Amino acid sequence: LHPYIYSADLTLICKGQAMSECNARRAPSRPGLFFSAALLVPLLGLVSTGASGDAAQQAETSSEPSRRQLIYRRLGDAAKDDEDDVAEERSDDNDADDNDDKNEDDDADDDDDDDDDDDDDDDDHDDHDKKNAVFMTNAETVKTFKWTKSTRTMLEAFEDVFPNAQGFWAVTFNESSKQTAITWSHVVSWLDVELLDGPSPFEAHKDEVPVPWDTVPEGQQTTAADQLKPGQYVAYSRRQICYIVAKTLIGSTTEGYKNGLEQYLSKQGFGGCLPKKDKYAKALFALLSACAGDPNLSGGRQGPMVIVTKPKASADLHSLQDMSRDVNLADAALRLCRYDDGLDPNKALLAGVPAAPPEVCKQPTPNMPGVDFMSPGSANGQAVQDMSQEYIGGHIYGAACAPSGGQDERLLMFMPEASVLAFFLSQSQDKSGPPQLRQPAVILGARMLLTGLDGTARFEEWFSLDSNAKLVSDLVTVQLGKKQVQISSSKPLFGFGSGNQDMLGSPPPGWKVQNSRLNKQAQQRDGSEGGRYSFGKLVSAWYAVLSLNSYSTDLTEAFKKTVRSIGSGPWSAGLTFGDSQLGILAMWIGHALAVQSWGGSGKVPVDYYLYSAFTENPGNQCLLHSMGNCKRCLWRCNSNKPTPSSFWMPDTGLMSQYDRSNPCVYGGEASCPVHGLEDVVWNFGLKRAGLLWQRVEQVLQQHPGDASKPVFDLLIESVIQERLDGLIPPKV
Repeated sequence: LHPYIYSADLTLICKGQAMSECNARRAPSRPGLFFSAALLVPLLGLVSTGASGDAAQQAETSSEPSRRQLIYRRLGDAAKDDEDDVAEERSDDNDADDNDDKNEDDDADDDDDDDDDDDDDDDDHDDHDKKNAVFMTNAETVKTFKWTKSTRTMLEAFEDVFPNAQGFWAVTFNESSKQTAITWSHVVSWLDVELLDGPSPFEAHKDEVPVPWDTVPEGQQTTAADQLKPGQYVAYSRRQICYIVAKTLIGSTTEGYKNGLEQYLSKQGFGGCLPKKDKYAKALFALLSACAGDPNLSGGRQGPMVIVTKPKASADLHSLQDMSRDVNLADAALRLCRYDDGLDPNKALLAGVPAAPPEVCKQPTPNMPGVDFMSPGSANGQAVQDMSQEYIGGHIYGAACAPSGGQDERLLMFMPEASVLAFFLSQSQDKSGPPQLRQPAVILGARMLLTGLDGTARFEEWFSLDSNAKLVSDLVTVQLGKKQVQISSSKPLFGFGSGNQDMLGSPPPGWKVQNSRLNKQAQQRDGSEGGRYSFGKLVSAWYAVLSLNSYSTDLTEAFKKTVRSIGSGPWSAGLTFGDSQLGILAMWIGHALAVQSWGGSGKVPVDYYLYSAFTENPGNQCLLHSMGNCKRCLWRCNSNKPTPSSFWMPDTGLMSQYDRSNPCVYGGEASCPVHGLEDVVWNFGLKRAGLLWQRVEQVLQQHPGDASKPVFDLLIESVIQERLDGLIPPKV
């Protein structure tokens, strides 16, 4: 029996049938190519039929893996060539076999030369890459784990996700050296032959996977929450990540370490969905397709590194307040993108508020997403702020198998490298919380590989592999510890919350949620110095994650070369239902303080995206606008309400009694402020960060428990009153 037989275009036509039966079903067109491709694949054992093929590889001579890779590449090319080319290449294989009979050692050398015909100029780079691009961490203790035997083939894993290859994207990557479509058969064969059956990317660890091991269980937990302590980092190569994904998909697990990726793929979600058969698995195959077409991984190269790190403990609040007295708010380089917020085309800008540049801010159309901080089309180096709550990936475990939920859950579906490491770096069990990396955490080097996502999530059903995915153009060389490595700069990810989750209670009463969506809930306005949900804590939360002082000095160059700006939506005011006006003020102050560690004013601008209908708490950001713009923004949300799959909102948070499918802030015109963001920037933008901080806490303390008036109005009224007081001569 020959389990994998391919037709002329390498599509599967026979599985588990005798060769005679399969030949009777051969495709009528290009029979010669069918014979060369379909017959050679099973006979040469190019596709694993049981376990991963590791045992078979050990029994072969050292020259044979190279020959198998050579034949595979020829078969991949044959799918696009004519019969004569295939026959000629088969003749070349026979010549090589004759040379084998004459001199086995010489033949091995010849095969190596053949393998490197197209890569001679890269030999030195390959050697450097294989030796230097390896697992790295500053953790004191590292444990390694063996892989168990696989339970299914790669083809079976693929068919679970793409039955009969339906729905797979045959993409030609614009940045790939292979200017042909990466078909499903190419991907499966590359995974089986070059990745799983080739030299292990963990060869330095005897094919065992290294994992940081300094963290310890807390309380009644039997396992640590995740594998990184504050201030620690870990880096895996792109090839190593692809290897982890491929091994996990075929049922091979890390023995003694029940990693979260393994757990999640087999964890049933809502509606009985299973991630390993749903869209999340499609995202993993999107990653593996990008690996198969990646010139950085050719010839066994490790490729660029992906770094996961956690900041140290947050800074002392008093120290930050002292620092803020000498820091200008202008250092934050705040820029605004009005993204489908009902803007008047003739008045698209807000007076005095710098606009985000076109490469990171482009309006959507009715049929296509624009460019924002969550889309794949934004400029290299714009980091995405992921509004994580407790876990990177949010409440995805045991719930979602496809894009859904809030920003955090959706974002990780479109950034598979980030989600793989977020799961893999935890083995937490259900009773100790889901097996996901805890926030705050930063991931450098991950990319957005699928299209369709923006802050509105209206177009996420596209969910297709991006032919413009960054493979080469986004790479920068950085010093990591004592080594020079390459890393992607396309989409750095900063995952952290604002600390105000559960502020309204768990679960929160409906009236509190609806008041909060209008920025009119008393708990949102804590002006105390040490309160759990105080404004000062918001400032500290932003600063702690964005300041380079929070991370190992090993990573300083990596941060500075990969992060050129920070993109954020309604941080603190999404599904945590904080006050959106206080959220942007805390971000502005915190960023002005944090950017001092990057070199000072304007080094890393913060791009704030204002939506009429963000995927979390749609319509609430409209309340950052002054009265006229605010009403237009709310009208835009309600007249073009989000699609059912583009948001999640607790039923108690729905405000329209007439349309329960409408998640927008409804009837919120009375909550629109008289003074908008432009008024605040005009009055405070050239002043010290400490002055704004002090003034915010002052107006909150003057109105304890009173949320009837918008914070922006309170601030501007305080400025007006101060100036009026200056017009009155002092009493004698």
